[in-house]
Amino acid sequence: MKEFKLNNRTNVKGLIHQKTIDYLETEEEKKNYIEYRDKFDKASNFKKIYDYPIHIDLEIDNICNFACSFCPIGQPDTKLGKWYQTKKEIPKEKIFEIIDECKEIGVNSIQFSLVNEPLANKNIFEVLKYTTSKKFEDVFIVSNGSLLDEKRALKLLDTNITKIQFSLDAFKASTYEKNRFTKVKKPGLYEKVKNNIINFINLRNKLGKKFPLIRVSFIELEENIDEINDFDKFWSSKVDAIHYQKLTDYKNKLVNFEEFKDKIRCNMSNFRLSIKADGNVRPCCVGYGEEILVGNIYKNSLKDIWHSKVFKDFQKMHLDYRSYENPSCKKCLEHSNLY
Repeated sequence: MKEFKLNNRTNVKGLIHQKTIDYLETEEEKKNYIEYRDKFDKASNFKKIYDYPIHIDLEIDNICNFACSFCPIGQPDTKLGKWYQTKKEIPKEKIFEIIDECKEIGVNSIQFSLVNEPLANKNIFEVLKYTTSKKFEDVFIVSNGSLLDEKRALKLLDTNITKIQFSLDAFKASTYEKNRFTKVKKPGLYEKVKNNIINFINLRNKLGKKFPLIRVSFIELEENIDEINDFDKFWSSKVDAIHYQKLTDYKNKLVNFEEFKDKIRCNMSNFRLSIKADGNVRPCCVGYGEEILVGNIYKNSLKDIWHSKVFKDFQKMHLDYRSYENPSCKKCLEHSNLY
């Protein structure tokens, strides 16, 4: 695994994409994955915007069994937190319809999670299996890992998804349980999650499977900064990659926008659309993006949203370093650690 520095908004340790290529069975699959990553790199570096989104985030419901301190679900008094207090869910038939359209227009990658916990959804395994049958290059979820008992682990392994990321953000149980907790706090949660992940890895290996590749994530917070090295030492030999992230600070500005406004821009709308559990479509996966509406799956096709004047103007705004023209984008960049 590569050495890393926690001085960027996000940093991945581990050659997870090379592993994916190495583990794919056919030369056609390898070729398609390489082409997908090449398109992703070109779009994310503002070299080319394609005729379709490369990646889709699909929040199939807005349910999570956790209420983490830094998550909207754990902040029920905020505007966004209140949205998560009423259950919203995309019907299974509509999800299949979206997946079919994604395949038809050329989408390469689908993630079945935004703020929700995908393993809490009763249809998740059927949805994942249907999606992988369509031969997308990348199908993955982000999970807190707390529900991944052996029964669910076997079902998840049977879906043939390519990746799963487990959100941990701590090495010590006390730190983990300070920020990550169920709605009714339960002791021993950290050990349960850690053991679930390790058992899942062992089960995958025992069954002779290469996929899903497994990544654990660590959001850098003031209270866990001294745990990074221990976290790295423990997980590096067990997982396929570690994802280090800087948390968007919703309270404090981190960037003097007037000084840097002609030097910073967001690339997310170059390659992705994010579908929320109520059907609304956003241009990105971060909190401030919740304030920006570009379409709705019950009113618009993904193709029409991607090619709409609203969305094309939004993409050009970022391309031209004019993020300050959208108040939500301006706030996001001001409150993000970009260095």
